[in-house]
Amino acid sequence: MNFNSCYDMQQSCRGEEGSSVKKRIELLKRERNAVIIAHHYAPAEVHDVADVLSDSRGFFDAVVRGCEANVAVVLAPAFFAEITAAMWPEKKVLVPEIAECPVASHSNLGFDNIAAFKKHHRGKPLVCYATSPLETKLLADYVAFPGEVVDTIENVDADEVLFAGERNCSDDAVKRCGKKVIAYGGNPVCNVYNSADLSDVQRLKDEFPDACIMVHPECKQEVIDAADYVMGTGEMREQIRKDGNPGAIILGTERGFFDRMRNEFPEKNILHLSSYLTCNVFKVLRLKTVLESLEKMCYPVQVDRVVAERIRTLFNRLF
Repeated sequence: MNFNSCYDMQQSCRGEEGSSVKKRIELLKRERNAVIIAHHYAPAEVHDVADVLSDSRGFFDAVVRGCEANVAVVLAPAFFAEITAAMWPEKKVLVPEIAECPVASHSNLGFDNIAAFKKHHRGKPLVCYATSPLETKLLADYVAFPGEVVDTIENVDADEVLFAGERNCSDDAVKRCGKKVIAYGGNPVCNVYNSADLSDVQRLKDEFPDACIMVHPECKQEVIDAADYVMGTGEMREQIRKDGNPGAIILGTERGFFDRMRNEFPEKNILHLSSYLTCNVFKVLRLKTVLESLEKMCYPVQVDRVVAERIRTLFNRLF
């Protein structure tokens, strides 16, 4: 099975059977007063039933704003569901598939490791990447989202700032920030974004020399340095929407988002930097398990009460 196999299986579910499942899901959403929140790296078939479809920044914005639903179905890695459950203790939060992001669940970013890092640099504020374990965020003074790490650090009122999160984001922040950034030495790398390299950029630029290049900040530094824009996917979508350049747009981002942009802006020549930019963690999300979760009200997420209270305090302060 190749790296695209999970994705390709997902696409086969968008026919007549998929249409029937979607109708049943929409009916159950009304009956249960349920809302579906999905990350746009999820397969296209689940995009169609999502009430909120966004990147991590938009996802958490929606959660902090709140809604009147009684049930929330989360189609994203586990830490998204945990934060949703912490922020919405009065709602039943369901996660049909346990999708573990390798960065967010990496043992290097565990609570004890980051607590020791913070203790070693006592008195210095800690910026924690949004893609990190739930308990680790409790140590954070600030939380930074993809595309916002540099700005978040620059806005901290301190000359020296600690950062714990994805390694390529960390390296870029150390390079670009106008203040001293002390990066945690065990920051893990996102293997999906790390798979693209400068040769991918050069190959497409040779064919489309006037193309605009937008890449995710978890890409390698050599890819970031060659890009016109380095931003999270929410910002990419806005930039694509307003971009008046008739030339090609090269996206160094995950395949699910790339496909969404191709569908949303068919008049634009949008190219994918590399077919290896496919996160199979997200591709386990299935319409049938979404339906099952709503039918049986199964796969609930529970968060320790004390942890949930501290997460609510942190996120209400940050947003």
